[in-house]
Amino acid sequence: MLTRPDKDALRAMLESQVQEKLQHDPDAVTTYAAQPVPDRKPYTSKPTVQDKAFYKELEQLRADAESGVIRVPKSEPEDSTSLSLRLNDYPDL
Repeated sequence: MLTRPDKDALRAMLESQVQEKLQHDPDAVTTYAAQPVPDRKPYTSKPTVQDKAFYKELEQLRADAESGVIRVPKSEPEDSTSLSLRLNDYPDL
């Protein structure tokens, strides 16, 4: 039955083979410098839907200002039938 060499015997055998190879051919082993660890990028949050809508509206306002368009914000119509509360509805306050 064949006996297998243990790890220490294998290490010694490989070390001797490497030393023998380096004696015959010193350029057989090429060593390289270690790669530097990449720098971590700073955390940046993704824009939310509200941020995207804000920037879109801001760009629209800038484009309107460059073209000379004046946009007036829409207000609710002043009707007597509207159900909005006013201070006049409560005279004792």
